[in-house]
Amino acid sequence: MSRHVFFTGFPGFIGRQLIGRLSRAEPEASFTFLIQDQVRPVAERSIAAIEAESEGFAERAKLVSGDITLPWLGMGEDVYRQEADRTTDVWHLAAVYDLSVPEPTAYRVNVVGTANILDLCEEAPNLSRLDYVSTCYVSGARTGLVRESELDEGQTFKNHYESTKAWAEMEVQRRMHRLPVCVHRPGIVVGDSHSGETDKYDGPYFIINLLLRLPKWLPMINIGEGGSRVNLVPVDFLCDGMASVWNNSDSLGHTIQWADPNPYAAKEIVDKLLQILGRRRAIGMVPSDAVERALGAERVREIAHVPKESVIYFNHDVIYDTENQHRFLEGTGLRCPDFLSYLPTLVEYVKEHPDKEFLDGRKV
Repeated sequence: MSRHVFFTGFPGFIGRQLIGRLSRAEPEASFTFLIQDQVRPVAERSIAAIEAESEGFAERAKLVSGDITLPWLGMGEDVYRQEADRTTDVWHLAAVYDLSVPEPTAYRVNVVGTANILDLCEEAPNLSRLDYVSTCYVSGARTGLVRESELDEGQTFKNHYESTKAWAEMEVQRRMHRLPVCVHRPGIVVGDSHSGETDKYDGPYFIINLLLRLPKWLPMINIGEGGSRVNLVPVDFLCDGMASVWNNSDSLGHTIQWADPNPYAAKEIVDKLLQILGRRRAIGMVPSDAVERALGAERVREIAHVPKESVIYFNHDVIYDTENQHRFLEGTGLRCPDFLSYLPTLVEYVKEHPDKEFLDGRKV
């Protein structure tokens, strides 16, 4: 039986990058993409772009309108039953990725939506594996070393994105004894390490864009002590890794943290950015909580274009264990590239593409 993949989170940037790799890995596999109607034009263009690199892909790809938060995934019972009967693989990427998302929305999409996908998996008689994309930040406010085997450690959370992704992963883990699951936890995903391509400017891009807007004579000030490591991973390494693991049955029942094994401190990243942009080194330091309070004012956020929810991620002292990452990539030649080595590429991409929107302006 040839593989049939049921996929959510397309045509998001990670989903789009991943699908090209899955298609090349399994040239005979067919795909059903559960999409919302408003992104159909983007999805159709994305399929055409993948077809240009992987001939025959368009014939193996089907777009189905639906919604992961609804009964029958919004597809209607007949279509739902048809998909369940023929699905061999499920990739679940769809989620709300907004750090300021209200709890009801985050819960409905991230928790209820994931439970609905798990229900589909349990009704699929030919299911061989579910690859669920979580996030390293299910660790919430924990500090120190976070292991891939750990999840519910009584942690608190910095926002509703983190808490609902943690609840969703707990539900996935709860059903692991009866479903063939591999859990993927990416860090903060940045652009392609070779081309710089990305679909949205968040995470370190807030700082890059801020520095590009500020006059060169204006000195930069570090936010907080700057000693905390920042968990950044390029989209090409992430997708190469996940696609590689897809054909490794030993990964079932395990969690893989797609984090940089050798992350840099926030201060080191800022110093390198200032060097790339030909600016003077940062002088002094402003406590991160003072910056968060300042960004609580709408006028300050409009000027800085930096959401206050993002500041803590550059001053949160946490390291992510990557033992399973190394284990399942052994022999593949894949390894996470050094962030400072491709940071100039990310900066150049921002300079060449100053205005970017995610899925035609959507946040989800």
